[in-house]
Amino acid sequence: MALDTTIGGVTADSYGTLAGYDSYAIDQGFTLEATEASNEINLRKAAKFLDRKYMFIGSQQYQFQQLAWPRLVNDLVNDWPVNPDSIPQKIIYAQFEVAYILQGGIEPFATIVNSSTSESIKVGPITIDSETLPTGKPRIVAVDGLLLGYIRGGPGMVSMRRG
Repeated sequence: MALDTTIGGVTADSYGTLAGYDSYAIDQGFTLEATEASNEINLRKAAKFLDRKYMFIGSQQYQFQQLAWPRLVNDLVNDWPVNPDSIPQKIIYAQFEVAYILQGGIEPFATIVNSSTSESIKVGPITIDSETLPTGKPRIVAVDGLLLGYIRGGPGMVSMRRG
């Protein structure tokens, strides 16, 4: 089944096209899955992952759009306004990065259980108890870097507003 990349579409399931993914893979030196069908599946999963994991800036452009983008954004990203009728190229590249990682066997929707046997960690005057210990959930650094500016807060940051 072909990907639906309609911007703001109610049945859209991918930000980028299969041809775009192939081109990006060549540029990055990636070797993709042998079949178009498996690459399309990875692209669909990657779009879902981005939409579920990240809190993007702004709000959805259309009431019934399937994916998180396009968005109405009042903030500037790298000193430029975000076009509300398009998908930023870095969002598409982030999807391609996740799709490639998926083919390597990483499952981003897996439940991660804290395997730490320690009940607390003490570093100087700071103590972290068992409820706040890191879970070991992997971060996809390449994707975090691409999305910088498009997500609220950012990796390890909390979004704050003056009131």
